[in-house]
Amino acid sequence: MMTYERQVAIAILYQQGRFLMQLRDNIPTIPAAGCWGFFGGHLEPGETPEEALIRELQEEINYTLTVTPKKLGTFPNAEYQSLRHVYVAPLLVPITALQLNE
Repeated sequence: MMTYERQVAIAILYQQGRFLMQLRDNIPTIPAAGCWGFFGGHLEPGETPEEALIRELQEEINYTLTVTPKKLGTFPNAEYQSLRHVYVAPLLVPITALQLNE
């Protein structure tokens, strides 16, 4: 069984039947450059996946989760040698209240 040093937490945020996604920068050194994706990021040392998710949403779009996200699962990604912890949660503020920081 493969061991993964890198772990990421990903948020699938939804509102009124739509999902919030971002167009990733087209920088060759970042994973999935130039592709559409959900918000999230790497776990810091000692951080749980849910803590990372909450931190990343605050950092990336200035959004504070006020509900507990539902974990859909943990999925290995051999291409990036990482584990993806995937969560789903409602977006409870107007999209205009978000601020894209990254």
